[in-house]
Amino acid sequence: MSLLDTRHASNHQQRVLQAACALFLRDGYRVSMGAVAREAGVSKQTVYAHFANKDTLFHAAVEQLVLPLHASLAPESRSLPDTLHALAQAHQTHVMDHANLALGRMLIAEAPRFPAAAKTFFRTAIDTVARRLARLMAEAMDQHRMRREDPDVAAEIFLAMLHGMEGDRRLFGMQARGQDAQDQWARHAVNVFMHAYDILPDAPARTNKKPGNGTEFS
Repeated sequence: MSLLDTRHASNHQQRVLQAACALFLRDGYRVSMGAVAREAGVSKQTVYAHFANKDTLFHAAVEQLVLPLHASLAPESRSLPDTLHALAQAHQTHVMDHANLALGRMLIAEAPRFPAAAKTFFRTAIDTVARRLARLMAEAMDQHRMRREDPDVAAEIFLAMLHGMEGDRRLFGMQARGQDAQDQWARHAVNVFMHAYDILPDAPARTNKKPGNGTEFS
């Protein structure tokens, strides 16, 4: 099951997935398939009928948790400025969500014992979002609505700007921003990025070069 189409999941499949999300967040990757079956109120055979092994189930659980980030990138016919604002809002919600914070802490603690699980999270929750965003930026560059640079670098810079230090503050139990301040951060990050890359909603991008053009990062 892919996060991009969960509409046709069976009731049992959804129950298993919801149980897995709750248990992975609470107990870490050591959760057994039997425990997931008990939490979901189904047999272990039902769990295996939908998910071949724990790695597959964990991958699907991570997809479920980061679904809002991917949803913000669709429909992909939306203008790039609208997409950036939608992604920024989804990212702030993601950063401030207690479940996602718990997932981050769990993966840091479990990574030495379960490196494959940590890599699954990175590929599913971070790398896939970055690659989809880079494709949208490349299209905008082809349409002269964004200054031409390396779209992969641009996507990574934008995601880094959104993240700032807030995720780390929450991860390490420091005093965090409130909702209004975090929303203001997101809007500011979008505006600064759009200015830096000459992203205009209804006109071609300017062709003047910015500092850094022609470098290894351009």
